[in-house]
Amino acid sequence: MRIVSAPVVVPMAPDGPPWIADGAIALDEDDVVRAVGARAEVRRRYAEADETRAEGALLPGLVNAHTHLELSDLAGEVPGGAGLVAWAGACMHAAEEHTPERRRDAAMAAAAEAVRLGTAVVGDVGNTLAAVPGIAAAGLRGTVFHELLGSRQARTGDALADAARERAEVTKKRPWPAGLGYVPAPHAPYSANPELLGDIFAAAARVGLPTSVHVAEDEDELALLRDGSGRWPEVLRAMGVDVARRVPHKSPVSYLAHMGAFASPVPPLLVHMVHASKDDRRITKLVGASVVLCPRSNLHIGGRLPDVPAMLAEGLPIAIGTDSLASTPDLSLFGDVATLAAKFPAVPAMTWLEAATRGGARALRLESCGVLTPARRPGVIEVEIDDFAAPAEALVRNASPRVRWMARA
Repeated sequence: MRIVSAPVVVPMAPDGPPWIADGAIALDEDDVVRAVGARAEVRRRYAEADETRAEGALLPGLVNAHTHLELSDLAGEVPGGAGLVAWAGACMHAAEEHTPERRRDAAMAAAAEAVRLGTAVVGDVGNTLAAVPGIAAAGLRGTVFHELLGSRQARTGDALADAARERAEVTKKRPWPAGLGYVPAPHAPYSANPELLGDIFAAAARVGLPTSVHVAEDEDELALLRDGSGRWPEVLRAMGVDVARRVPHKSPVSYLAHMGAFASPVPPLLVHMVHASKDDRRITKLVGASVVLCPRSNLHIGGRLPDVPAMLAEGLPIAIGTDSLASTPDLSLFGDVATLAAKFPAVPAMTWLEAATRGGARALRLESCGVLTPARRPGVIEVEIDDFAAPAEALVRNASPRVRWMARA
């Protein structure tokens, strides 16, 4: 048993104090939390335990609910500002010149950097499984969302079976990482034909894990789904897609509901929701799905953020993701937290910290993460802080604080 203490502990527990002045955490030999509370009380209970004193604030390891580590080789190479269609085209063009080895090595480095920046858990999306070795080597937990596009279905005849073969090839070389879930995922409502969408949602339901969907990210997505207009039809036709089969005449979230996305008791993560309508938000609330905000990525690609105050007022659960290094400068969740805090100053600071910890763990169904409470192993990070009287506000102000791991998840 050992004790880690600090001037302030921020447990993120839903039924406890927002922070504990002169607090401490007792950890067993496996870094499972045994007690959290005032330092004097924890030291009294575990008088024989060694103590490590931190100088900053103690938090649970962060939960990055939406990443694309396999795109890390595109860092700094993809301009934004012209919308998703233009960004996606530039992304695909830049990727053509990169080898699988470069993609794998960049993902390995990015996963290690995410851990250095305080991340314990990821929801990582990939068209391939190139990022899995990096996730394993970094000791990250979470879920891999294996993204299956309509192009894979057209090429192989059975995208789910082809994905299973790809995963089998990975596990021939090394066992699948402990603590890392696997679930198939669509990219977006328009990225696969209706049959494949339905098959993916059914497959996710069978494994009992949430899948992940980019939804209401861009106005062109809304236009395509509504009436077949916007810039996506030209792109899809160039790929040999029957555009009419991607036009359900519905809003994004209502289309997902129609395709069975919410038939499972474990709803998918709805990523971005920049252009979600009030009705889209109503459905999201009704089914209990979490919205994953990626603010710096949204600002880079389209220059706009979701109506987060409306989401919060309507009771939508939120989490935070960095998205990929192709659309954000780094993988520090504190950068996205600081962006949200600056853009929506009326929202309480604790809301953003909760979204980056407990909210992400809830979205990914990883109940052992995101909070400092007994019997859990969320990891413990020490974060630089400049105001111990108002720790939440101080933590959300700093986009790039110094972080030190006190216990790994």
